[in-house]
Amino acid sequence: MSKYVEKNLIRDEKIELKAKVNPLYIIKNIIFAIIFIVVGIVVSGIEGIADAGTPILIVCLAIGIIILLVGILRLTSIALSVTNKRVIGKVGVLKVHSLDIHIDKVDSVNIKSTLFGRIFRYYTLVIKSAGEAAVSFPAISNATQFKNTVTEAIEKHADEARKAQAAEIAMAMNRGNKY
Repeated sequence: MSKYVEKNLIRDEKIELKAKVNPLYIIKNIIFAIIFIVVGIVVSGIEGIADAGTPILIVCLAIGIIILLVGILRLTSIALSVTNKRVIGKVGVLKVHSLDIHIDKVDSVNIKSTLFGRIFRYYTLVIKSAGEAAVSFPAISNATQFKNTVTEAIEKHADEARKAQAAEIAMAMNRGNKY
């Protein structure tokens, strides 16, 4: 998914900042996977369960590996960037949410955190545009920097729009003086 943003750039558009995904976001998956694997090993080593020990070990290993793979898939499915023109992103594996908002249409960028997030320094960015549903991007380690970059891009776009409008007004006034 890391190439998602690059593939969707338009003419004269350049990436200002990419959101950094924190791999510690899947720490809960890692902990649960380890628990399942350890339980499988312990249960399979108990003497009274000789016949059922191997299948229990295999099931616990499979569950642990699946939990770990789900976490890795969730982690690798996050892509988010701010460009000089838009905020572009995509998140999700089975239920995919994509985001493509022109920079002047961004309504808000909010930062949410959980206990694990504060401990391991990752946050959830919630980006909303006017008239659209908010899209959440979890596991972002540079959330504050991303929010500030979006704000700066909005201000820069507004300044450029004001300058262009002033130039148009000046040209119109000069044309009016010629007659």
